[in-house]
Amino acid sequence: MNKVVSVNDYLKNFPHTSFRSNQEQVIEQVCDAFNSGYKHIILEAPTGFGKSAIAITIARALGSSYICTATKDLQTQYTHDYKLLKVAKGKSNFLCRVKEDFIEKGKYFCTSCNSGSENECRHTSCEYGPCLSDESMEGTGCKYRTFINDYKTENKGKENERTLISREKLEYYKTEYSNWIHLKNFDTPREWNPCYYFDQLFQALKASHSIFNYSIFLSLLTNKNMMQQRELLVLDEAHLIEAEIVKFRGLSISKKRWRRYIPKFKMVDYGYDIDGWLDFLIDLEKTILILIGYDSLVYSLVKERKVKYGYDSKRKAKARNKRIVSASELFEDDSSLEIDIKSESGKNLIHKELLIDIVQDIEKLTRTINNILSSPKNWIVSEVHKENYDVVRVELKPLDPSKYIRTIVEKCSKTLIMSATILNHITFEKNLGIDSEENKTKFIQIQSDFPVENRPIFPLSVEYLNFSNLQQVDIKTKISRAIDNIMHIHSNDKGIIHTTSYEQLNFIKENLSKLNSRRLILTDPEIERDEVIKEHTESKKPTVLISPSLHTGLDLKDNLSRFQIITKVPYPNIADKWTSEKRKINKEWYYWQTAIRLVQAYGRSIRSKDDWAKTYVLDSAFNYFVRMNYNILPKWFLSAIRK
Repeated sequence: MNKVVSVNDYLKNFPHTSFRSNQEQVIEQVCDAFNSGYKHIILEAPTGFGKSAIAITIARALGSSYICTATKDLQTQYTHDYKLLKVAKGKSNFLCRVKEDFIEKGKYFCTSCNSGSENECRHTSCEYGPCLSDESMEGTGCKYRTFINDYKTENKGKENERTLISREKLEYYKTEYSNWIHLKNFDTPREWNPCYYFDQLFQALKASHSIFNYSIFLSLLTNKNMMQQRELLVLDEAHLIEAEIVKFRGLSISKKRWRRYIPKFKMVDYGYDIDGWLDFLIDLEKTILILIGYDSLVYSLVKERKVKYGYDSKRKAKARNKRIVSASELFEDDSSLEIDIKSESGKNLIHKELLIDIVQDIEKLTRTINNILSSPKNWIVSEVHKENYDVVRVELKPLDPSKYIRTIVEKCSKTLIMSATILNHITFEKNLGIDSEENKTKFIQIQSDFPVENRPIFPLSVEYLNFSNLQQVDIKTKISRAIDNIMHIHSNDKGIIHTTSYEQLNFIKENLSKLNSRRLILTDPEIERDEVIKEHTESKKPTVLISPSLHTGLDLKDNLSRFQIITKVPYPNIADKWTSEKRKINKEWYYWQTAIRLVQAYGRSIRSKDDWAKTYVLDSAFNYFVRMNYNILPKWFLSAIRK
C-alpha cells in the first residue's frame, strides 16, 4: 500500500534552517510524485544544489531508508553533515581486535608475510580475522564478535534515536570475555569492546537510516535475510550504478593471483569465446575445491547445474530447454555459496590468510559461473591480456545490468535516484530496466544557478584527437605545449588535468617544462586515490592533479582548483570488447556515457555559487560532439561554452 505523506510533513523534515534555490519546489514535486503512486523518482540536479539535503528530507519524512553512494569519502561527508545516519563499510576498513591485542603487546607475527611488523603486513584487518579461518574462533568463539540480535534501537525514528548493545548482552559479553583463553597470551588484557566491523555493521542495519557504498550494499544483498525492507532507497551518484553492478558481478582471473594458490597454474587462450572460458572456469573451480578438501562440493555443483541450468559437464554443452533464472534467485543463490574453511583437511597445507583469499575467490568464481549459465547471452569476455603471447589475465562482464538492478530497487517501497548527470533520462531508465512507460518513474531536472561567468569553457581546438593521431610525436608535442602554456598562465593556481589514459598522462608529464612537471601530482593504480588527493589538498604549492580517473566523485572547491584541462573528449574505449558490444547494442548509450564523463569532469572545480574556475578543452572534436549531442547536454553546460 502506498504511504501518503503531506507536503508539510516533508518540508518540516528539511535538515537545514533555510532552503537553497529550487530545493523547496523539488521536495514538493517529489511529494506529489510519490503520493500519485510513482515508485521511482530520478532527480538530476547540478553540483551545489544540495541533493543530499533532499534525500535526508524524504528519508526522515518516510521514516526509514537505505542510502547508497559511490565512495567511502561520500559516506563520510554524509555522516558528517547528517548525524542520524549510521555508516556501514567493508571489513578491510577495520583492524581485527584479536590481531590488535598482539600488536599492542608487541607479540604480533604473520606467518603469511613472515613479518612481525603491522606496517609491513596486509593481513591485520577484519578481512583476515581468525574468525574466518580458525575453528576455535568461529561464531561465538571470538568474544569480540557480536550478532545483530544483540542490538536494540531506542527512540526509533526520533531525533535522539540510538542503536546499542542491550545491557544484558553487554554483561554477558564481558563475562565471556574475562574467561576467554585468548587473554592468557597477555598479562594485562584490555577492557572488552565489540569487533569494529560487526559493531558498525549491525548498528547500521538496526538503525532507521543508514548509508552504504555500493560495494558493501551489493555484497549484503546476497544474503536475503540481512537487509530488511525499508520505506526509501536512495541511489546517489546514480550515473555510476551500471559500473558498480558490472564491477561487483564481473570477474577477473589473473595468472599472478591464482599462482599463489596453484603454482603451476596456466591460462589457456580461448580468445573471446565465452563458452571456452566458461569450461575453463568450471575446471579451475574443480581444481581449487579439491585443493582445499572440498571434493564433495564439486559433485554437488555438477548435479545442481544440470538440474537448474541444463549444463552437462561431460558434454560441456547447454541443453536447449534450460529455464531462465531470475535475478532474485541469483542473489539468493549467492548466500548459499559461503564455504566453511575451518574444518577441512586441505586447509592444513595452506596459510590461513591465503586460505581466506582462496575462499573469497572461489565464491566469486562460482557465482560468476552460475550467472553465466543462467544467462549466457548476457555475458562477454571483455579483455584478454597477453604478455609474450601468453594469456596473463582475462575479464568477463555482464552486458545488461537491469536484471540485477530490479532486485536492488525492490528492497524498498520507494526509490530516489540522484545524479548531476542523468542527461538522457530515457536511455538511463532503459539501461536500468525502470522504463517510465510503466508509469512508475518520474524524472525531475533542475538547471544550475551558478553564474555562467564563474565557469567558462574555452574550446581551444588544438588538434583533433583520436587513438591513431595520439601516437604521432608532433600531436603529442602540440598537446603538451598547450598544457604547458595554460599552466604558465595559472602559475600560482592549483588545478587538474583530465586525460583519458595513462599513456596520455605520461607523455604530457615527459614533455612539460621542468617547472610545470614538478607541479604535477599523478594518480597511479597502485596508490590509494585518497592519498593522492590528500597530497594535493594539503600542499601549499600550486600543485596540479593529472589523471584519467578523477572525472567523478572529487570535490576541488575554491582554491583547490582554479583551472581544469580536458585533454580529449572522453569517449569510452571501444578497444574494450564490453564497451564495443554495448555500443553495437545501443549507440545512444555510447554518446550518453561520453556526455556523462564530460559534464562530470567539468563539475570537479566549481562547487558553489561563489566558486570559480576556468575550463580548457584541447580536443577539436569537442565542438563536433557538442553539436551532435546538443539535445542531451544540460543547458547550463552549453551556456558556459565560449564561442
